Amino acid sequence: MAVSISNELSKLEFAAQVIMASPNQVSSQDRKDAEALFMSLREADPCFGGSTVEGLDELPGLTYKLAELCVYGNVPLGCDDCQTVVAVVGPNDNHQLQAFGLQIIELVATEFNTTWRASAHSISWDFHRMAKKEFEKVLLKQLLKLSLNTLSRLMNSSNLSSPSDQQVCDKFLCVASLIFCWNFQPKHLFLDFRILFQAFRTNSFRPPENWNDLFQDASIVTFFMQLHTHIRHNEQLCQNSLTCLAQLASAMGDSLGLGPIALVVPQVSGDLNERRLATSMSGGAEHLSEELSTHDLYVRTFTRELIQIFSGTVFDHEMASLSLIVYKLFSCQPIPVFKRFPAELLRNFVEFVATNTITLIEPAMQLALKNDHTYHEPLSNFFFVWRTMIRTLYEHGTEEFIRLQTQKILECFFKSVLSPPFGNRNKLSYDEIFDENAEEEDDQKVFMDLLNDIGHFSLNAIDFFTEFVISVLTQRLRELRSIDVVTCTQEQLQAWQEDFHWILLIIEELALRCLDGYKSGEFVKLGDLEPLFSACLANPPFDPATYPGKLDPATLISSQILSWFSMEHQMLLKLEPGASLLSPTLCETSFSNFTNFIVLMTPSAYWSSESPPNNEEDDDGRERKNEFKLLPSIPRGTNLSTQIIQLALEKFVVILTKMPCEKNLCKSAINLMTNFAEHRPQDLATNEHLYTVLSSINIEKLPSRRELIKSLVLLGQMNERKLNQATLSFEEQIGNKIQVTILDPMLLRFLSLCNSQRSCSDESALADYFECFAGVADAGQSDTAERLFAFLSPVFERCVPLITAHSDSQILIVAILDFIKSATDVLFFHVDHMSNISYHKFLLDLVNAYKQTQFHRFRSDVFVLRGGDSNEGEQQTLDLSTLIEILCLFHSKTYLPPILNTEVEKSSAKISLQGLELLLPLMTEELLKVPQLCASFFRLLIFISDVAIEAIVQSSPQILANLLRCVNAALDNVFGIDRVRSALEIVNGLASYCIENSAKKTGECALLIEQLLSLIPKMLQLSMEYSCELDLLSEATTALYSLIVLGLESFNVFVNQLLCLPSNQENRERLENAFRQLLAPFLGPDNASSAVQSHAQKKRRFQRNFEDFLIEVSGSLCLS
Repeated sequence: MAVSISNELSKLEFAAQVIMASPNQVSSQDRKDAEALFMSLREADPCFGGSTVEGLDELPGLTYKLAELCVYGNVPLGCDDCQTVVAVVGPNDNHQLQAFGLQIIELVATEFNTTWRASAHSISWDFHRMAKKEFEKVLLKQLLKLSLNTLSRLMNSSNLSSPSDQQVCDKFLCVASLIFCWNFQPKHLFLDFRILFQAFRTNSFRPPENWNDLFQDASIVTFFMQLHTHIRHNEQLCQNSLTCLAQLASAMGDSLGLGPIALVVPQVSGDLNERRLATSMSGGAEHLSEELSTHDLYVRTFTRELIQIFSGTVFDHEMASLSLIVYKLFSCQPIPVFKRFPAELLRNFVEFVATNTITLIEPAMQLALKNDHTYHEPLSNFFFVWRTMIRTLYEHGTEEFIRLQTQKILECFFKSVLSPPFGNRNKLSYDEIFDENAEEEDDQKVFMDLLNDIGHFSLNAIDFFTEFVISVLTQRLRELRSIDVVTCTQEQLQAWQEDFHWILLIIEELALRCLDGYKSGEFVKLGDLEPLFSACLANPPFDPATYPGKLDPATLISSQILSWFSMEHQMLLKLEPGASLLSPTLCETSFSNFTNFIVLMTPSAYWSSESPPNNEEDDDGRERKNEFKLLPSIPRGTNLSTQIIQLALEKFVVILTKMPCEKNLCKSAINLMTNFAEHRPQDLATNEHLYTVLSSINIEKLPSRRELIKSLVLLGQMNERKLNQATLSFEEQIGNKIQVTILDPMLLRFLSLCNSQRSCSDESALADYFECFAGVADAGQSDTAERLFAFLSPVFERCVPLITAHSDSQILIVAILDFIKSATDVLFFHVDHMSNISYHKFLLDLVNAYKQTQFHRFRSDVFVLRGGDSNEGEQQTLDLSTLIEILCLFHSKTYLPPILNTEVEKSSAKISLQGLELLLPLMTEELLKVPQLCASFFRLLIFISDVAIEAIVQSSPQILANLLRCVNAALDNVFGIDRVRSALEIVNGLASYCIENSAKKTGECALLIEQLLSLIPKMLQLSMEYSCELDLLSEATTALYSLIVLGLESFNVFVNQLLCLPSNQENRERLENAFRQLLAPFLGPDNASSAVQSHAQKKRRFQRNFEDFLIEVSGSLCLS
């Protein structure tokens, strides 16, 4: 039977193809047979079931129309057709018909859902906007009502157990979710389209005012909440339902009585990471009536229903969406709405958020510790809401309740990351801990958002936080002294390291994000804290129980950090048995923690720690309740500061000498030194141990050597400025010590290595030296650039010989070019006239040396982009990209006047010309497929066409031809849309220069003008092609205007050629009139007044005329 049905279907399909085919493609006999088959089907008795034909008796052709619309995407579909589809699909029980209708509705709605077109159809922005507006006005609300009616009928008639009912429910939920995610057309069209897109590109649901009948009694919220209770066990239906609820949570706008327009604005208070969405109503006043507003009723109903449904069990597939619902509810709705909640509802909502946050913490963190971040974002959503609650609802009768819930959240988080007895963190298997193939991720980066929120929670419950953290630290430090490293198992060691690592991370986040500006409650002078901190450094560990006085939380935590840092140092320095407990990751966290605390406890320059700042007072003269004294600090120049620097220097040496293979740890140690150089420069510079330490090690072999060298050079410069008014001998003693002790020996080692005739293994060492010298160049400033340039002169002299001698070493060549790039960027701008000349000569020699040694690598017959991978291509061309960046930096700091008089100007022009001669023949289409190289090359062309155009004018015809070849390829969009924009800018710059030069009638730009005028056809084509791209349209029309000004006759010749095309003959008169209007700024009666108009006014008028020109010639102008 199945075979028989299959054969019949094959015959039917073949007959349909014959009927639909062109007459010249089938024989007459086949057509007669196909017609006979369909006639026999027509005369036969119907074999369709009742459910199949129900509803089709009234509209017998609708099924074929719907099928045609679904299969053929270019069939016109008007509003009447859509209304017909909506009217028939709703009450019809034919699932196939409903599927066709809903597919059409979904396709049309998806097309107009965004501010810009979503499909690949080439429709203009204006057409899309008008069609979208008409769709919103006529159909969108009908679709929502259709979805509500159908879903209500399904919910009342069945329990949605049958597959057919579930399918229909799913389809209408999809339509409803699409409507709730709709980006409505704004009522006012801004002139600045960027502002328009930024203001209305939101994820909130903003229905217009004529939708208020759906939201006035909040029944839509109750309906979707009840619907979700019926389908929450079905995971597929549940996701669409939760999407609808998430969008309903964000509903706002005119339909809820929020005034004529709502804009998204950042909260004024708080840091940039705490910006929340608030509403700003233009023309609306705050609701002062005792009657509940529509918006308040809506939010209260939504919150009450949400709590009622999800207060019990929350399924795993619901948790992520529930967090999004709560996030949108509290971030999109104005905070005053929640403040007007009844006390009981507000308390229930706060408890609801806290309970779900606590429920999610443990599974989210346990999975995250195993590199499964499924619940990371949901937990971050809940943390954001709770953090906002702390800051906004804390003074509305819920202070103590919020504080208690915050303590529970903190306790749950601490337990999820700590092992017993303080927590319940799962034991990780050996494979999960030591995966040789996996890159170890930094916990501070992975959990940065969560730790940031935990830091703010800790500040809200600082007493609980301090008590818990101090108890853990005290216990773990006791264990450190008692653990037997011989009998200790790997699991015990891992548990201890992880616990201490996480405690330090949490403390660091509190210090880094939250304690700046923390009020400790008591103002204490340094004399009160110096003995305590000194004792913590000298005799760790510190036991708070033995301290006779009372310490505020910040001081207590600071003392523990100092104590731990000193204790860790003693273990590493003496190589005690317990030092094996200190993993590199734990030491890295310790360095990072200590670095942030040192920065935090460095007092500000505008007030002294010995004199407390004045408290502000209210208008009635009473001191504000929340104003207390600032954090304890360690002032510069004290014995305690010297003691800390001495300890840090000793530990710095221990890490670099005993753990040199731990790159990240060494970078953390160097980062500590750079922070000392920035925040306590004089204390560090006057410490003799610094010079002893640095003279005993080879800085060029350290990781992060560039940053360390830069900080040391800046350290000497800062102390020179501070001691500039002191005695000259003391200034020399401090200022030159860095150079004499560190820089000069390093330079001598480099020169010795250059002169030695050893193996090519020295190339890596030379590259390390150049990285150090790049750090020296990075530290250049206006008053020190000349001296640093003189210091680096021997290095400059060795660059070209090294490139020639080591032409096969890309590592060394990249290091040399990177050093020169830094010198060009920082030092070149500040040096004197003679240094400029010598540097110009050096750059010329560099370009020549690179051309001789590396040019062959990039020839078109040699260079192949390996595997077509752009990343691999960037590695292959890294040195060439760096050379181009050097030339870009050179031109960004150089201006060449039309007449080259001085030697500096002439040498600058030579560099520009030689750079063009080197690069233009080299830049093949294959080479420019490398994104970074392509971007750098076109940036260089923009610089040259802007500030050094004389180099292009003086170049040979072959160079000009190569330049136009690259520009043409970019205009053809071979290298991406950004390069099209760059090419348009280059053409505009060249044309503008030629216009100015033509006015002088010198004739030196004749060849360039001829080449530019050949771009007129392409420029007109681009102006029309990118009519929907606002930025590109402006650039293209500007370039076209410049070319017309440069050669109006050439443009007229091109227009006549267009009009003579056979395809344009039918509309020739219309096209002639359109071109005549386009050229109005140049022709006709306006020509007399055009001399008075400025160049900018003419250009603006031309651009306005071009917009009219596009409308006039739409569909009638053929360019080829």
